[in-house]
Amino acid sequence: MKKNYFYWWLSIFILIGAFLRIIKLDKNPPHLGNDEISIAYDSYSIRTTGKDEYGTFLPLSFKSHRDYKAPFYTYLNVPFNFIFGNNEYGVRFLSALAGTFGILLIGLIGRILGDDKVGVLSAFLLAINPKSIFVSRMSYESNLASILILLGIYFILKFKKILKNKYLIFAGVAFGFSIWTYHTQKGLVPLLLVMFPILWFKSIKFKKWSRLWITTLLIILPIIWDFIFVQMKDPYNRASSQIWFQSKSIQNYLHSTNDITFIKAIKILIDPVVRYVDHFDLDLLFFRGLDLFDKYEPLNIGWFLVATLPILILGLVKLKNILGIDNCILLIVWWLICPIVPSLTQGEVSAVRNLSFIAPTIIIMAVGLSSLIKNQRLFFITTVLILLNFAYFLVSYFINFPKIASDRFQYGYKQAWLEIKPIFNDFDSVIVEPRFGQYGQFVGLPRLYFGYFGAFNSIDMLNRNDELNNIGKVWIRNVNWNAEIVEDNSIYIVSVSNPINDKLNEKLELMSTIFKTNGDKQFLIYKTK
Repeated sequence: MKKNYFYWWLSIFILIGAFLRIIKLDKNPPHLGNDEISIAYDSYSIRTTGKDEYGTFLPLSFKSHRDYKAPFYTYLNVPFNFIFGNNEYGVRFLSALAGTFGILLIGLIGRILGDDKVGVLSAFLLAINPKSIFVSRMSYESNLASILILLGIYFILKFKKILKNKYLIFAGVAFGFSIWTYHTQKGLVPLLLVMFPILWFKSIKFKKWSRLWITTLLIILPIIWDFIFVQMKDPYNRASSQIWFQSKSIQNYLHSTNDITFIKAIKILIDPVVRYVDHFDLDLLFFRGLDLFDKYEPLNIGWFLVATLPILILGLVKLKNILGIDNCILLIVWWLICPIVPSLTQGEVSAVRNLSFIAPTIIIMAVGLSSLIKNQRLFFITTVLILLNFAYFLVSYFINFPKIASDRFQYGYKQAWLEIKPIFNDFDSVIVEPRFGQYGQFVGLPRLYFGYFGAFNSIDMLNRNDELNNIGKVWIRNVNWNAEIVEDNSIYIVSVSNPINDKLNEKLELMSTIFKTNGDKQFLIYKTK
């Protein structure tokens, strides 16, 4: 493939990928989710006050829901919040931009490891990858972090090719800021920093890598300080309690068993091993891992299109022939390293924690697809099947998914605020229930939604009364109608599971009902008569 053709095709796939990641970004997903609204509000608060929602000035980690989010996404998002304002684009566009940049990077990396065809096909497969599209349309810190990992790997491959030390420094900066972006990278980056020197020890002396290691270390020193002196001092820190052996099941086992130490160790260590193997579960990867719908819903999609399974297998077979032995080993080791750190955490296998796994998998698939080019008929049939599978994903994601995803994204808080916004200044108090769902079974974050979309400003948030749960004239609390003292000039926004009783019909009237995207009721809005 001629050089200009490579960049021409790469540009086409970047544009396609950008379109898929940006179009209707304010409509799908249908509402900002739990983590998204936290990042959105903190970006807005940093831009306007220099402080997070808890009043900490320029924090090195955002306390958020006591998960102490890594700070880079929030800070990098500030200019986008300034440009787009307090809306979905003001927090999601950065992730969409990062996902699009990833298409460029994987094309360049595929070209270095293989050839122009591998590079172009890598860009094509990532542009239409379901998981990449899904996470790029939400403000996932892990998406940005995985792209920074790709950027670091690209610079290291450039160093290997040209042997200019500046690329090691660039790689160190990228790896360092990936740690600033997402917690999983604290384990993945050190593994990568060790992987390259070991694999290339014959051609590159260990001391050459010192620039990479020192640069990365200097970049992450503030994060290390914050982890030791801020995060570790919080006994309720969720981020540091996610290691697998801290799970309730293992702790209960340790406190109740009489097994000898060796047996205990085996039973504890088997859990991350099983979880590691689960990352390669074909059902997860190709059939249901995206979790668009209920677990066993037939419309579900995997992390990858099922039509790409044959080219993944073919790619593994053809890897050595097309990439050469050195690049083949590098790609396989990179692929196998990615699930290690996510396997050490609690819960089910999460693609969000293992987004770096997508890139090497895509490149292997691209190798398999490129090996079919000589057989034009087979290449055409395979490509058509992939595109048909992709069309099925588009229908599932852009048409069906928004209709059923309301509760997952705390849908309704923004809509409730927009409903009362025209009359907000005419009332003395607005009481908002944090409960939502058909039975009021979920608990949301109305203070962040109402703050972000304009019910009060960031100064009001900093001056809030946590004991009374009020911010200005907005009160966040559950409502018990049997004990509620209804004051004049008030608005109530309550879960559909909590309608007023007959005794209050004389004082309150139903002003509006907020419906989910599937047509079910979500919130009831009452106002005093």
